[in-house]
Amino acid sequence: MIPAARVTAAIELVRLTLQSLEEKGSSADVLIRAYFKQRRYAGSKDRRDVTSKTYDVIRRLGFLKRISDGDAKRMVIASLAFAGESTPEIAAYFTDEKHTLPALSDDDISFLDDVISGNFKETDHEKLNFSEWMTDRLTSRFGDDLEEAMIALNQRAPLVIRLARNKEAVMGYLAKKEISYEASSLVPTALTLEKQQQIRDWTIYRDGMIEIQDVAAQYAVMLAGITSGQQVMDYCAGAGGKALAASSYMKNKGQIYALDINHRRLQEIKPRIKRSKSHIIQAIGLPKTAPKRQALLLDFKEKMDHVIVDVPCSGTGTWRRNPESRWRLDEKELAVYCRSQKEIMEEAWKYVKKGGQMVYMTCSILEDENEAQVTSFTEKHPDAALNSLEVKSLSKLKSAVQLAPHSHDTDGFFVALITKQV
Repeated sequence: MIPAARVTAAIELVRLTLQSLEEKGSSADVLIRAYFKQRRYAGSKDRRDVTSKTYDVIRRLGFLKRISDGDAKRMVIASLAFAGESTPEIAAYFTDEKHTLPALSDDDISFLDDVISGNFKETDHEKLNFSEWMTDRLTSRFGDDLEEAMIALNQRAPLVIRLARNKEAVMGYLAKKEISYEASSLVPTALTLEKQQQIRDWTIYRDGMIEIQDVAAQYAVMLAGITSGQQVMDYCAGAGGKALAASSYMKNKGQIYALDINHRRLQEIKPRIKRSKSHIIQAIGLPKTAPKRQALLLDFKEKMDHVIVDVPCSGTGTWRRNPESRWRLDEKELAVYCRSQKEIMEEAWKYVKKGGQMVYMTCSILEDENEAQVTSFTEKHPDAALNSLEVKSLSKLKSAVQLAPHSHDTDGFFVALITKQV
């Protein structure tokens, strides 16, 4: 692809992203994969460059959308200008050749000149890339560190792997391929790779020695204190990352029940279980209605040592990985998540045995979904007690852990351990 065609592609992907945001459709990464699947002629360098240009816009979407009145072409050319390109350089991308767009209009040139001259001013929340309605919530969480925290959440997330087994073989493989990494100070199983890698063809991945999993999720499972021989339920298992991490602490003794109402996503755990050589994980698709779920799980009542509850949430802690998701969220949707979280906690609590614990997790940085939920739950249930977690945390609750990129070099993540008292 010539440079002009790459810019044209970025404009089309921004347009598709804006449309998807309006319709609450597919995420940007899904749109990008589909776009290039239909354009096999695009090489790896083309894909990287177009993807980078697209995400440069997405990361500043609020501001760029406002100054351009939502015009995808102007959003991209403004982004290029902010990246340091001049008006003539940008205009040269618009040649009306094959796979390119017509020349910029006089109005487009005037717009570009305004951008380069600094005539468009960002509001405080636009500078930090979040919606204005979130200001109070984010300030409550981060206080004087708000700017530092949001800058970190605007960066690209690194690739982190979990050492599932055979550490020596993994280290030898990485050394042979000259892959640099940094070991986590939080959890011994986490390695952050220095560069983004396509690891799914690596033999150590195909053989189940490593999995892709952020430090925060690995840390949360480690804090749960899961041990060999226990009965564990992963109540919102999704693709099974937490269940697989828990399995590594159990040494194939005990039982893990991976449950989810999304049967399609739950299918993803099956090849992962096979690779991991774990023999203790059962994947069980759940009915969508609560009465049917409770009937299906009647025999599990008060039998579990640990019930992991990684609830559906706003995903605000994963903005580094899904930057457009910050523009999808509104207060109405947040309220829906909060109601769902309360319902899930109530259901999951039934399966915790006396002396056992519910491990409440979110990939959120919002107190609505985190401290407010566990505080409300423990106040409602006299037999529920928060375990003390004396670790470095942003949470105002000493018995809970809030992680964030700027403070822990992880995704934004919350975990609280709630014990069912005897």
